[in-house]
Amino acid sequence: MSKKSVFFLSIVFSLLPVSLFAVTKRSEKPTGDEPWYILKQAQNCFENNDYGEAVKFAEDAKQKRLEYCQWESYILDQTQRSQQIRKAGDYIDEILLILQEKSYVEAVQIINEHFDRYGKDFFNSSFSKLKQWIENDYLYPEADFLLGKIYKLEGEFEFSASYLNRAYENRQRLDVPDVKYDILYELADLSELQGDDKRYEENLLSVLKDDSSYTNSGFLVALTRLINNNTKDSVEKFFLLYRSNNDISIRALYELGEYYTRMKQNEKALRCVALGSIAAVTKIEDILKNRLFDYSYTTFQDLLDKASKYDDVVEWGNSNNIWELFYNLAANAEISGKTVFSKTLFSILAEHEPEDYWKKRAAIKLQ
Repeated sequence: MSKKSVFFLSIVFSLLPVSLFAVTKRSEKPTGDEPWYILKQAQNCFENNDYGEAVKFAEDAKQKRLEYCQWESYILDQTQRSQQIRKAGDYIDEILLILQEKSYVEAVQIINEHFDRYGKDFFNSSFSKLKQWIENDYLYPEADFLLGKIYKLEGEFEFSASYLNRAYENRQRLDVPDVKYDILYELADLSELQGDDKRYEENLLSVLKDDSSYTNSGFLVALTRLINNNTKDSVEKFFLLYRSNNDISIRALYELGEYYTRMKQNEKALRCVALGSIAAVTKIEDILKNRLFDYSYTTFQDLLDKASKYDDVVEWGNSNNIWELFYNLAANAEISGKTVFSKTLFSILAEHEPEDYWKKRAAIKLQ
């Protein structure tokens, strides 16, 4: 059998529901490295472009996670052999006290570990809900996320989508909840590669569902109202009056702004670049407050001048399309007929934009 065939079969088997293999419970605690450490090795291989080894370690991490899941389920099942625990009902705090009194050390440790990860309230004080959650804890969204990224790079888009979608579906099990946004951005990239505009837009909008500034229609109306006023002082009022602390949304707002501009949906595009610009200014302002004693925002051009003095801030702006985002705000205002706002902003950018490329582009627009 060729290497390609083996590779293909490994993908097929890894996409089978793990529940097919989760029915057998094991009485011994798994030995060797823990799942998180094996996955860390997979991540290291991925970063070193060794995708074959990355896949191997990621699948090993999933297998080890399954073994832990089977063992933890077995331990909790064994507690039900005690008549005293069965009589205690489903109230988890009462059961935990009995387990501690009876020195069921492993069961107590398992319960407390899940309390530490998710909080006691997550299980509604229900022992049966905790057991059910643990029985399905073989699901490993971090491993699926990594595998999805690998298969995307390998050009296996359908397999990549399967892994990424499964990772997002099981986002409640992520150790770091905000990784769900990374998964959505990866899905958006994949949709763009596949030429699926609808899914591309949907994935980016899913990022913004948790952004209270974007979901607050009144806030967005207020933002665009200032632009629509189209006066010389509108630019400074715009950046002085509004803030948005959700910097995770900046990329989605930038990309949606680009997308809606291409689709000739100018109102949506302007809304996105406006909010994205406010979120970017909020982030830069926070950085400057941490670095400069007694700093407070005065003008947009002053903020840009101070940001220009820090190479890492300039690089962050380049990596996250911040300087282009400010340019796009002026350009989208111009498309919408708000020429005074647009010209005023282009004038500021032509003099104070930290990145020379966008500074020159702004100057050309003025000409």
